Amino acid sequence: MKTRLRLLAIGLLSIAPASMACLWDTDTIVMEKARFPEVAELIAGKFPRHSREFYEWRMKRCLSEIAKGNKTPGLLDDLAVAQHKLGDHPAAISTMQEKEAAFPGIYETYSNLGTFHIYAGDLDEAEKWISRALEINPNAHFGREKCQLWLVQWLKAGKPRIQNTRQFEHSVDYSGFSAFIVKQSGFTDASWAWKEGRAEALKGILGMMRFADHDNPLLLEALGDVLLTGNFQENASLLAAQSYLLASRKSKTDTEKQRLWKLMEQAGGTTSEYKPRDTMRTLDAALAEGRLLLEKVRRDELVWIKSGKDVAALFAAKYLTKSAK
Repeated sequence: MKTRLRLLAIGLLSIAPASMACLWDTDTIVMEKARFPEVAELIAGKFPRHSREFYEWRMKRCLSEIAKGNKTPGLLDDLAVAQHKLGDHPAAISTMQEKEAAFPGIYETYSNLGTFHIYAGDLDEAEKWISRALEINPNAHFGREKCQLWLVQWLKAGKPRIQNTRQFEHSVDYSGFSAFIVKQSGFTDASWAWKEGRAEALKGILGMMRFADHDNPLLLEALGDVLLTGNFQENASLLAAQSYLLASRKSKTDTEKQRLWKLMEQAGGTTSEYKPRDTMRTLDAALAEGRLLLEKVRRDELVWIKSGKDVAALFAAKYLTKSAK
């Protein structure tokens, strides 16, 4: 009997790495961050970004220059983005329409119109303009445009949570936005798809988080889906749980909040000894650091605005140069 139990234990140990969930501890999240170094900072907003006061300053400056007759494509782009960041999406769209009339056929115009129409709630128009941008420059913005088109199409389809598991030899599990990308891309082997496809999807999503909204629920849900793809030695289930949790907090309806909370529990539950409060504690600490950095930038920008200096140039010099700490 003892021999039989010993053999059974040896057998369980031999299959554990492939079939059982990994353990959760501090090292687990550290290793995930090492695999995906940019993800945790973007989820928490721990990267240099402009204050609301900056966009108010930029909008006034752009309008002043345009009134002087100094209308250029770049100036109109700056104005539209400032309007968008301040929440006036119709005005941003109008500015880009003005630019298209004066300087037709420019990639940045179509790219901006695609983004602005998403926020205005017109997904058909968003898809049209993003597609036109891709016709001009298929690899623009390091693949963000292609990923943005997939996101719009996924959103139009109702964000299906279809899951494909072990469909192909040596494949990995993928669901939600990950499964949608595989379907849209026409990949025939999921293991190959996610060696290249996940990197491309991550680059696109993280780029949108950095330059648009780091805490947008749609982006966060899509990020969680992509991070969860693969076995525990390749994926980042705890970072995915953080992403779903923040998406839940930022969602506007109770139904969405509950749905994303369940995704958070499922993602974290792929590790043993996991508790939701672990994700909450880790995320809250990171968000606090992100708010401190944002306030630091805001204080600097308020001083620069008051002094009449070029705020954009000073921000870039202090926060975006390689020597910036």
